[in-house]
Amino acid sequence: FFFRHFFVHNMLRLATRLSAVAAPRLACGTVQGRGCLAQVVRGYSTVDMDVLDYLLKVEKDGEEYYRGLAEKATNPGFKRILTMLADDEARHYQAIEDMAHSGDTGMGKSTILKTTKSVFDQIRADPTVDLLAAKDQLELYAAARDLEARNRDEYIARASAASDPKVRALFELVANEEQKHYIMIDELIQFIQRDEEPDWESYRLDDSLYDNINRVDVA
Repeated sequence: FFFRHFFVHNMLRLATRLSAVAAPRLACGTVQGRGCLAQVVRGYSTVDMDVLDYLLKVEKDGEEYYRGLAEKATNPGFKRILTMLADDEARHYQAIEDMAHSGDTGMGKSTILKTTKSVFDQIRADPTVDLLAAKDQLELYAAARDLEARNRDEYIARASAASDPKVRALFELVANEEQKHYIMIDELIQFIQRDEEPDWESYRLDDSLYDNINRVDVA
């Protein structure tokens, strides 16, 4: 009886310990004032964990913001461009989440500007597209462009402050992508404003120009 009682008692203790350490992949609560990533054991410093948590919210908000703008787009081409921006923000979110959990990310360089150029070409070729209607939304697009500039600068600053090399590399990569977003929206604004210049075309819609933000003018 003594040995059976001892065995059962110790098995219960072991089960209690195992249940205490088992956790869902991403339990989004609050731990000591921090958000969901604080519950992930990855070996990051407190500063890096807080930054990753903050940037997840930035990317989620960005995705929702662009999906809202896409719903207001005046033609299918602009809607596609804004939807691409939303999808890119979702891709960034996934990359940051993957970094938090595994220490690696499958996110690579995008070709979003190349696709944008193709969309512009399609709009130019469509005589039914009314760009005049889009001019009423220039203020919204200008606000989105300014938001991308702030996000880009934030990622650059966070990269400089990151203590983990992989976190720093991720922030630098996403900063490059945010710069592409900035150029993309600025080109959209100019495209609308230059509707009377059908032959106008910008050299800036080249993704390779922004794959290393340290080599480009981000102003």
